[in-house]
Amino acid sequence: MVSCTWLKDDVDECPFGFWLKLHYTYNILDVEAAPKYLMDAYVYIYDADGNYVKRLYVTRDQLTANDYRVKIEDLPEGDYQFVVWSGMGSSLYSVAGETKTIGEFRLSLTGVGGSCASELPALYHGYLQKVHYDDSYAQHDVELMKNTNQLACLVVSTDNNTELKPENYTMKITADNGVMNAYNSIIPSGVTTYESYSVESVVLDDTENGKLNGIKFGLNTLRLMNDGNARIIIQKKQTPPKVLEISLPEYIGMVGTYYTNLGREIGVQEYMDRQDFYTIILYVNGDIDQLMQIQVNSWRVRVNNHLKL
Repeated sequence: MVSCTWLKDDVDECPFGFWLKLHYTYNILDVEAAPKYLMDAYVYIYDADGNYVKRLYVTRDQLTANDYRVKIEDLPEGDYQFVVWSGMGSSLYSVAGETKTIGEFRLSLTGVGGSCASELPALYHGYLQKVHYDDSYAQHDVELMKNTNQLACLVVSTDNNTELKPENYTMKITADNGVMNAYNSIIPSGVTTYESYSVESVVLDDTENGKLNGIKFGLNTLRLMNDGNARIIIQKKQTPPKVLEISLPEYIGMVGTYYTNLGREIGVQEYMDRQDFYTIILYVNGDIDQLMQIQVNSWRVRVNNHLKL
């Protein structure tokens, strides 16, 4: 006689197998977004001691067909650890040490320690600590976190007599965040420079200053850390160059402490891990002579750290 948790005439509908259910709810809206954003899944399996067992690759079509579940099979009974990545198949990412031990795993930006001027494919990470595998039915939830951030950065001058032309300026992000381990921690490995992958002129209709001309830069970066050293650098192409440099986590952190849409207080690191897109407006005096204020998404940060919506 075949049994399951409910009675049915068709015994084929009884659940079976060992499954990992992938979720992406760790976002700023706190909603399930896996079906919209996950393109594929790489599942690295390690035993209880962290020794490599095998790797599985699942396409988006396979994920969709199985309701974003990955079936694990053909393992000896025992305890295992599972590391899940989605989006890492791009040539912009490289992996090392994955077939050794879990502690030796490294996922890095190709050319880490150098520069990147490309738009990064969305990258997600999940980790399931030691769980028992056998031939009975089981489904384990794996919550993924997004490791890529996109930024639309606008530089506008509050002086209407100053015209900022795209060909005269560059913007970049520098951060030592180009290498991650299996647990999604940043491994210090040298500063990576994220160059802008798009630049264009814009006219900003500002509520306080009217219409302002400026430049819009498209940038991205891997995971931002509250205690990290990520910086935005604006440079005018002249000799010697004129440079304006600010701490990215510092200003995002000011905004993060005021974010309440989840119905509870969240820390700065959680805010940066949940929020994956930022519109940052830098208001400068004259020809980037002085930073007057910054707007991060809908929050305006003045130079004296006073916040205004």
